[in-house]
Amino acid sequence: MDLSHLDKKYFIDPHKYNCPFCKRNHVSYSLIDKFAFHWGENKVCHGYLIQCESDGCEKVSMHLSFDELRDSYAEYGRTKYRSRFADGIDIDSKLFFSQPTSYFVLDNRIPEKVRELVYEAENSRKSNYLVGASACIRKAIYELLEHEKTIIKNEKTGYADYQESIKALKQKFPSVAPELFDALGHIQEMASNQVHEGSWEAWDSKKLRFIIELTKATLHEIYVVPEERKERLGVLSQMRSAFSNSKKKPEESGEENNEK
Repeated sequence: MDLSHLDKKYFIDPHKYNCPFCKRNHVSYSLIDKFAFHWGENKVCHGYLIQCESDGCEKVSMHLSFDELRDSYAEYGRTKYRSRFADGIDIDSKLFFSQPTSYFVLDNRIPEKVRELVYEAENSRKSNYLVGASACIRKAIYELLEHEKTIIKNEKTGYADYQESIKALKQKFPSVAPELFDALGHIQEMASNQVHEGSWEAWDSKKLRFIIELTKATLHEIYVVPEERKERLGVLSQMRSAFSNSKKKPEESGEENNEK
């Protein structure tokens, strides 16, 4: 049975989750606190503070929902709640906001302006602010193109040619899977001149989620994977150097003994 989809969730069940801080999968967590406040006249919002139980982490994340998600039980005719989420519910689907926003926390090596726009797009989508989310993710991709200096303008209109700009970005990063750039390039209505009021319709939530995840995956491949590869090669180089030195020492000591 393929359970790889669980690695992309925030909460797997009432006991295990994927920590956005230490990046460990399927680790234990605790619901350490719960609060509630009035979102509107007749609407209550429930907040949950979750702490990672991994050694050396213990960081706390916050999650908001319009539902009471804790496990309940009756005692003396009153409903009481345990300090844990209830069984049998898809916890992620009940949350409309989380901080950090998702398990796939954008790495600090990704340009800050791009990172902030992706976060804003994700939070807006979760709150069903689809117009704002659509504009933010469009702007995030445009900022990426601008940051990498791959914007190519249409000679007739003077606006950025989205398709050609994505092709230029693709050529600049040949080690990144070309399918990611191809997918971005096929998204319609992404040119910078489209990001203004009344020029386009908001994408629906499912399409937005796909575009946001696609953008995040592309950013990860551009900025994070190469650096991680360098770090691994650096470690291997150090190990090889240490191994070479350990082989030389006995030989050197033997030569000294022969001289004596």
